[in-house]
Amino acid sequence: MTTRTGPRNDVVEAILERANWSCEACGKELGDRRGEDWSVQHRRPRGMGGTRWKGINLPSNLMILCGSATTPGSCHEFAESQRAAAVAAGWLVLSRQDPAFVKCLVLKRWVLLTNSATYVEMEER
Repeated sequence: MTTRTGPRNDVVEAILERANWSCEACGKELGDRRGEDWSVQHRRPRGMGGTRWKGINLPSNLMILCGSATTPGSCHEFAESQRAAAVAAGWLVLSRQDPAFVKCLVLKRWVLLTNSATYVEMEER
């Protein structure tokens, strides 16, 4: 029996709605195939062995990105391969940080991602 470690379906639906069914990084409209056309990015990574952090699948820790971690040229591949740039954009968060308090670059604007699957606009600094 496999243990599910990803977000619940209702959480995925909520963040897809927040993203307006498009990539939250580049704005590309999503296709139908999860894991190929689009994927859920954990900003604070789960790690290879999983995590005990209870907030791992909350909307503030999740983004919708185009492609997969292995799709060349996709935003998810960029976030996984260009980790320093992804941290600077808030697409990845250090393990000691709470993603709800780390600003994130979404469609060229800085926001906080909330646990109610909404954005809070941030002032540029």
